[in-house]
Amino acid sequence: MTGRPRLRLFRLAGPLVVAGAVFVSCGGPGPVSITGAPTPAVGDRAACAALIAALPDSLGAGMDRREVKPPVANAAAYGAKPDAVLTCGATGVAASYQPTTVLSAIDEVGWFTEALGDRTRYSTPTRTPQVVLTLPADQQAFEVLVALAPSVREHTRPTAGTEG
Repeated sequence: MTGRPRLRLFRLAGPLVVAGAVFVSCGGPGPVSITGAPTPAVGDRAACAALIAALPDSLGAGMDRREVKPPVANAAAYGAKPDAVLTCGATGVAASYQPTTVLSAIDEVGWFTEALGDRTRYSTPTRTPQVVLTLPADQQAFEVLVALAPSVREHTRPTAGTEG
């Protein structure tokens, strides 16, 4: 299986975080502002909007969904700071990703993990449109990824030549 990403069962529930070009403001309980979210390709916009609409209201304890103002059709935020930011429609893949990279498979969704300072970035380089999630470094990722998997699986598709 040369050149095809391999998926492995995600067993590590350790702290993972992600940072990227997405910026969030408002640490209180009110709406949050997300800037820097990617602009999905025209053919991916409907899938991204459907994914965001289908996301759960909570990703676990202390990780309730936040209102985003102004609304961003391809982004969602969860938690107090907010702790988790999910975007849909990123183009390209992380510089450290290689087609032979072993991905963490959660409910048939392969996630690529990158530690970026005080955050961890999880992306789905073998699915389109691509989903990117950022979490604080001390956040347990497993339950969050399990909560997201059904919506991601339903509203994205494997890229050609991949399994997830």
